[in-house]
Amino acid sequence: MPVLLRVPEDVKLSAFRQVAWEGDTVVLDEVAVTRMTEDRRAFESFVAEAGDRHLYGITTAHHRGATSLLSPEARVSYQRRVPPTPASFGVTLPDRLVRGIVLARVAGFISGTAAVRPVIAQAVAAMLQGPMPLVPARGRGESGEIGTLRAVFGRLQDELELEAKEGMALINGAPAAAAALADAALTGRGRLAVADEVLALAFDAARAPEAHLDPALEAAWRDPHQTAALRRLRELVDTGAPPRTGHQAAVAFRDIPRMLGWLRRVQAWIEECATISLSAPGDNPIFATAGADGQPARVLSNAGYHDARAAPMLNALAGGWADLASLAAVQAARLAENPAGLSAHEPEPEVTLLSMTALGWAEEARLAAAPTFISLGGSPPSDTSSPALLAWRLAQDAGVCLDGALACLGVLAVHTVIADGRPAPRALATLSRQIADGFPPGLPADQYGPALERVAGDIGRRAHP
Repeated sequence: MPVLLRVPEDVKLSAFRQVAWEGDTVVLDEVAVTRMTEDRRAFESFVAEAGDRHLYGITTAHHRGATSLLSPEARVSYQRRVPPTPASFGVTLPDRLVRGIVLARVAGFISGTAAVRPVIAQAVAAMLQGPMPLVPARGRGESGEIGTLRAVFGRLQDELELEAKEGMALINGAPAAAAALADAALTGRGRLAVADEVLALAFDAARAPEAHLDPALEAAWRDPHQTAALRRLRELVDTGAPPRTGHQAAVAFRDIPRMLGWLRRVQAWIEECATISLSAPGDNPIFATAGADGQPARVLSNAGYHDARAAPMLNALAGGWADLASLAAVQAARLAENPAGLSAHEPEPEVTLLSMTALGWAEEARLAAAPTFISLGGSPPSDTSSPALLAWRLAQDAGVCLDGALACLGVLAVHTVIADGRPAPRALATLSRQIADGFPPGLPADQYGPALERVAGDIGRRAHP
């Protein structure tokens, strides 16, 4: 069913999922069309009266051309095309992310500050009905997202007769950062849910004592996100079922609720940031109508091309996933080396060797969690770049590595419980059975790789269905 957009705030994470992940289209409500029409009329009146002023991308060109006024003839020629931008090549963004960029661009247009005609917003929305353009994912060193957005929207200059500011509006702003945040936020929800279950399986396989999840810790720690993690773990692990160790478990098992609490906090942050960014993806320049603030109408050149929330939040998510992968790898090693555990049932190391594989995935996750900073320089006036898409790509890689580490840990945990001759906790029975089906006990060693890939694939699909 098409998503009806009346105001920018209608573009929530749920709408992003429908359009970007599930393939729905969008329809502009008449209220949005009317608002864009009125704002465009006000913009045209403003430009007619201020044609001798430097208005970025309107009475001037872009980049270094911003210092000089265009002649009337040059202005007409300039406004009818999408300005040139840096090109790139190579692997392309997934369709779901490109669809998200299109959705965020529509949200920015219906806000009115882009001052485009409704026909432009409707043409952008109509892109969701057909195949997405191929958009190179790497080599983005320009300020903002101009190269990415030209690859997405550049073909519209051949389909529409653009007018003043509209070519700039198609390539300026930060809808790619908004889409990257939203995509990672939705993936984070699923990945956090499966991490809860796999780490709970490992906690149970290690026979960690119930004291590590005691309700008294909620008041002692004073953190609502850690409280939520403790409660979820108690739901998943039958802590009252004997036998459990009479002493504290290794640090890696005691850290589980703390780490899952931290991931919940990061998840809440990125969802908040994504919600803001989707409804306000930015533009440069913007048109501010005369309003309640008592100020006259004006065109404002600004930093709408740089979503400063995006890279730091994506870095934080990637860092949390890398930490969780490290925790999973250490737990895998503890389960593998337990002399009373799975190793006691192996004539020689077999499944227990997966602890080494978990370590490999964790190391790669740590590498992918490198911070992405604003660049130190470029060609003025465009002298910094915005690393949102680089941060998104690294976060994607960190998440895949976490899936690999969790798959190794899940197999070790399930095989440990099976070797113990006891059932998995009731709340974890479905996951335990899925892992055992994907990597059954007694599997020949030469089939371990494909089996592990099946388990990791199941985990990944739960994170990103």
